[in-house]
Amino acid sequence: MNIQSYGPHIAKSSLGKLEVGEASPKGQFANVLKQYTADMNHDVKSAAKDAEKLAITGEGNMSETLLAMKEADLSFQLMLSARNKLMDAYREVIRMQV
Repeated sequence: MNIQSYGPHIAKSSLGKLEVGEASPKGQFANVLKQYTADMNHDVKSAAKDAEKLAITGEGNMSETLLAMKEADLSFQLMLSARNKLMDAYREVIRMQV
């Protein structure tokens, strides 16, 4: 999972160099959440695939598989806590009187 600091949008060019560009403020937060969710999903699927491969065929390294599983678990916990914070903020906004 990649964690970037908050600020201007940073993107990789086709040559692999980082370029700083302006992202539209309207969709930037949604794009960051989508990317983090995709990274978390990839981590979980990769860890499950490694664990299945180790259990069935015995191929692979036990410590690397356990490390991948722990990383996937931490990624999931991070996304779950972010979701919970967003839901709390949403509920707080809904309770505001206009």
